[in-house]
Amino acid sequence: MNNYHLDKENEKDNYRLGIILMIITAFLFALIAFIIKLLDNIPLMEIVLFRNLPTMIIVPIIIIMKQKISIWGRNKPLLFLRGFLGALGMITMFYTYTKMPITDSIAIQRLSPFFIIILSIIFLHEKYSFKQFPIILLAFIGALFVIKPGFRADMFPVIVALISAILMGAAHVVIRYLRLSDNYWVIVNYYAYIAGCTAIISLICSGNFVIPNLIDFILLLALGFAAFGSQISLTLAYRFAPASIAAPYLYTQIIFAAILEITCLGVIPDLLTFIGSAIIIISGVMNFKFSRTSTG
Repeated sequence: MNNYHLDKENEKDNYRLGIILMIITAFLFALIAFIIKLLDNIPLMEIVLFRNLPTMIIVPIIIIMKQKISIWGRNKPLLFLRGFLGALGMITMFYTYTKMPITDSIAIQRLSPFFIIILSIIFLHEKYSFKQFPIILLAFIGALFVIKPGFRADMFPVIVALISAILMGAAHVVIRYLRLSDNYWVIVNYYAYIAGCTAIISLICSGNFVIPNLIDFILLLALGFAAFGSQISLTLAYRFAPASIAAPYLYTQIIFAAILEITCLGVIPDLLTFIGSAIIIISGVMNFKFSRTSTG
């Protein structure tokens, strides 16, 4: 009996740690967006390169030294596909950070779990309860509040943000297959190298590389290590707590983004953005809670 209670207490402690790590991940994601907003003198593809550099250096070492497996992985076609989708998702996501308020951009991109459901039904023929579809509809109603069609002068960044959410959703659908054959760090490695090499080729072809000043260089390094740190905290979060418990806390990224934007940039999101973000957060939490109860 005592052992049972101890196991339950340990489980609760692990869940709490998983939740804390997911909140740290959400903060790092918001911090990445904030740093990109500050790097207005640096070309987009240069930002993409520096975001991936620490990962490109550290992850192969982890794979070879700790995991002791091949960095090339097993299911190479799907690894390349996931890397390609992820790289496009990253580039489009970073573009939106430079062109629109980061709170709006992140709120729209938090639709990606709902795109995962839609894409899983279409391509994986997965079955979902019809009770989940009102939640999906609610999330897209929230997105309409954030997007404010008819009130924005430039809708192009909003369209790109939606494309980014779809690409990230598609990348995670591919990951569902890859988890059966390949190590997590191998998947991350392909993602970083495809994005990083795409950035290098683009910079060489365009001749658009800008030598950063000291402050921008520090920000670029901080960006890269924040990105790598978010991979670590995200991995550990799912190790200590199941996705149904930890994942909803990733929506705090919207709150962190709003705090950073208000306190550091003096940009106050309008009422419609607050309402839309709240609806997206609520629908996201409802979706994960529903998934948890429906699977037992």
